[in-house]
Amino acid sequence: MATKTRVPQTIDAYLAGVPDPAAKKTLTALRAQLKKLLPKATESISYQMPTFKVDGSAVAGFAFFKHHCGYYPFSGSVVPALAAELDGYVTSKSGVTFPPDQPLPAKLVKKLVQTRLAEIATRAKKPAAAKKTLITERITDAAVKEATGHDWKAWMRVLDKAGAAGLTHKQLVTLVGRDVESGWWRQSIAVAYEQARNKRVVGQTAGTGFQVGVVRTLPMTAPQLWTWLTTQPERWLGPGATLNAEVGGSYVAPKRRGNPGVRGEIRVVKPGKRLRMTWQPDGWTKPATLQLTVMPKAKGASLHVHMEKLPDADVREAMRERWSKVLAQAL
Repeated sequence: MATKTRVPQTIDAYLAGVPDPAAKKTLTALRAQLKKLLPKATESISYQMPTFKVDGSAVAGFAFFKHHCGYYPFSGSVVPALAAELDGYVTSKSGVTFPPDQPLPAKLVKKLVQTRLAEIATRAKKPAAAKKTLITERITDAAVKEATGHDWKAWMRVLDKAGAAGLTHKQLVTLVGRDVESGWWRQSIAVAYEQARNKRVVGQTAGTGFQVGVVRTLPMTAPQLWTWLTTQPERWLGPGATLNAEVGGSYVAPKRRGNPGVRGEIRVVKPGKRLRMTWQPDGWTKPATLQLTVMPKAKGASLHVHMEKLPDADVREAMRERWSKVLAQAL
């Protein structure tokens, strides 16, 4: 079983553990300013650093390292947007570092907070872009005709005439393969036909049922993200969750607030990279599959959440919402 690291559970505890007197004074003052700028914010420890959240969205965080302090707006856009104001500071896309005895000016902190709040407000008001989910919407008639000799309507007629409506997916791919050499185009045409003839719902695959994926890049290194996954299951499975992150191990997330409990078995562990497990909420007769993949990025690391073998489209959308919320609140 993975060993849990000792992480402060409150900002008071975090500040109490800062060994550098200058850094402790600087970060204590920064905390006080953030409390004034964000009077309705919730204080917490996220990604092992003090964090201020407004309506579930992380707005500002700070941390002490061996030789410097850092300020983090939990956004990849805020620091670049304030490049002129931050001239002279050591910056990355996700944060600003400064010496413990040289606090960030109050006006600069205020500007960082206001910029992040404006970004969150704009994102909330922006309507979601319509997604083209059908293959016949994603790939034009011209493209499919150039590659295969038929446009979409022609393919539907050809396959109907060949009795494709009664074929399995594998048989359908084989049928298309008589005229199409490319494996990718065979699969695309087969799926497009199944969607058009209501043999397949968007989001459903032939071998893995309904599936869904959610991905988000987070302001931490890949090793830190892996540690977060394997030592803090309550952060992504829910309060009271336990996890034995070994092949053959198990996890349990208790029932809470009307949500069913969930349990499962760990099937694959690739240390630092991937966890694959079963996912079986209370009342399910068969488990789904959950895979969590950590990928390093130039700035931070991304967490890919992928689920397969979900029972229906409604559950797929519920899981999309669940994991989107988990990753958004993880900051």
